[in-house]
Amino acid sequence: MELPILLSGPIIRKVDPTQVYIWIATSKDFHIKAELYQVGTNQDSKDDKQLQVRTILKSIRLGKQLFIHLVHITPLEENLPVDQLLGYNLFFTKGSNKYDLSSLGLLSPNNPNSIVYGDFLYPTFYINSKPESAILYGSCRKLHGKGQDALARADEMIAKKPLDKEVRPSSLYMLGDQIYADDVADPIFPIIQEMSRQLTGHEQEDLSKVEPSLKRNNFKQRLTKIQGRQFIIEQFCKFTSSNAYNHLITFGEYATMYLLSWSPVLWQMAKEEHVMYTFEEAYQHNLIHFNSPKKAASLKEHHDEYLQHKDRYHEQSLDIEQFQQSVAKVRRLLANIPTYMIFDDHDITDDWNISLEWKKQVHEAPLGRHTIANGLAAYWAFQGWGNDPSRFDQSFISAMNQYFNGFHAEAPAYKNWLQTLEEFQSWHFTAPTTPLTLFLDTRTLREYDSTPKQVKWTNLIEETTKTPKLIGKKGWELVNQTLQDSDWNKGEPLIIASPAPLYGVGVIESFLKNNIYPFRVLGVPVHYKLDFEAWKYNVEGFSSFLHYLKEWMPSECIILSGDVHYASTVKADVEINNEQLSIYQLTSSPMKNMSFEGLFGSLLKLIVWITTLRQKEKTVNRYYDDKNPILKESDLTHQSANMVWKEKISYQSLEHGTIIETANNLGLLTRTNKTIQNVLLQDFNEQRGYGKFEPFPLK
Repeated sequence: MELPILLSGPIIRKVDPTQVYIWIATSKDFHIKAELYQVGTNQDSKDDKQLQVRTILKSIRLGKQLFIHLVHITPLEENLPVDQLLGYNLFFTKGSNKYDLSSLGLLSPNNPNSIVYGDFLYPTFYINSKPESAILYGSCRKLHGKGQDALARADEMIAKKPLDKEVRPSSLYMLGDQIYADDVADPIFPIIQEMSRQLTGHEQEDLSKVEPSLKRNNFKQRLTKIQGRQFIIEQFCKFTSSNAYNHLITFGEYATMYLLSWSPVLWQMAKEEHVMYTFEEAYQHNLIHFNSPKKAASLKEHHDEYLQHKDRYHEQSLDIEQFQQSVAKVRRLLANIPTYMIFDDHDITDDWNISLEWKKQVHEAPLGRHTIANGLAAYWAFQGWGNDPSRFDQSFISAMNQYFNGFHAEAPAYKNWLQTLEEFQSWHFTAPTTPLTLFLDTRTLREYDSTPKQVKWTNLIEETTKTPKLIGKKGWELVNQTLQDSDWNKGEPLIIASPAPLYGVGVIESFLKNNIYPFRVLGVPVHYKLDFEAWKYNVEGFSSFLHYLKEWMPSECIILSGDVHYASTVKADVEINNEQLSIYQLTSSPMKNMSFEGLFGSLLKLIVWITTLRQKEKTVNRYYDDKNPILKESDLTHQSANMVWKEKISYQSLEHGTIIETANNLGLLTRTNKTIQNVLLQDFNEQRGYGKFEPFPLK
């Protein structure tokens, strides 16, 4: 079956007064031109003004029916207007076939998949130049995650007042786990299988050329069956995800997951082609893997497993149905706001580079290396390329082109493709926002210390591997150079996007570190189960972060983060080498994946609540010297002469008193010349509205 022309997008990517990038995925290789308009003050767009621009198209073919395009728009004369709404249209040409966004139905207010707001003629955005900022940010969006999609809440917020730039956000930051490659719902696994074949071609990417064991018939069957991949992922990839039953492996699977996450197009196709199976249909078509064969000797075991599969499938089907209902809103949002994206682990696989041992084991597993490379290549094509296209030179693009031209794992192009992705060290970038934003890569620039450290648990002392520095020495040098090469100057305001917060909620981090992490000495892999990857878990890495902040000395430092599946707002007043620095840490997560449920989640929330009551109107004071761990000042009789830094930490509360929010949320940084505030767009009942943390007054 022939795929629709537009598979996903358009998505507004990097923008500044000199250029605009628009990302789009199509099923055919089109020539694409753009028109840009300065939108009038009325929503009926009668006084729109067309701007004189040129279009440069960058395209790459990723499969038989999959093309990714970056439409680069630049003004012919003066810079583009700032602080004013800009509209755009795209024109597609292939031979005698011509289309635009209107003829494709995306600009019609009567189309439920329309990408315009109100009575506008086009999708719109604006380039903010004012010190005041309204920036959306968040992470952790799983298709079958619990609750409503917080990105859809952002769309609804803009739809209410699309003309009001005082409240309309100027940018969206997606801070990791945009997809869950390792945790794929049972009902969408057949969809991914079918659509990836149509996108890339039936003959592409023979995994048995990468891992010969997959030639065996039982493994070949497992690869294509629901819940069939856990053993393959553990044994042949050496991954550690406990939810890898349907883990993505091929490039086509990763690509399909992105298309399902951002667009309603493939969902509609899946319905038309009848690949959205009920559990009973999937069972009848023999699409589900069972550990217990359907034989007389194991009939009870098979029946029990059948019931487990059925319950899981039905629950996930309800969550997926809820996701589908809002994905068109998400597509509209992405078409109307400049968006910047950085990865975290689930974009590739759970626990990605969590330890040196993990990294070595996966590197020695051909299928593990292959899967990570596919995940990174898909991240580049769907996310990374649009952040700052100049970071990917011609040799990088050529390596991608040559491999995707054939997907041959035994060809020289394959080795070059693998090496290019594994050695690439420029995933971090700056976004030309106001203030400028520095996006950190906390996954591929890590540094590991193999020297064991002592961990005490009750009366037991054992040695265990240290948690990694999320950015090592070489990584910080690269990040520092990237900032120096930007238009930012020392002493100016700076926003830093870090997937993991520099300042989480200390009571949660301490509880995990002191009461859960020590179980590792007993052989319990808690570092894989609970992701001990906060900056504070490696004090040397944390200190390196503070060191560079001291060197940069931004007049105002705001850190935006996600990852931890709760929202919080923290201020840290830091003294380092006799320099004073205030850091505002705003965290928002998850967009769609509520995780603080059950007994463990309830226990953590109870601990936070009790601690909040005990510490009301108080702050936490700590300092660090190079011979001692972080300590509270109240625990010390005198201040160390070897002090490296000290800090005073204060937490802001929501209206209902708690210092965290675990329901699905998307953060909205609202920055004025007087305050900084973290506002949450949430999966709340109507009467609760938005969640607002107390604002921080600026000096």
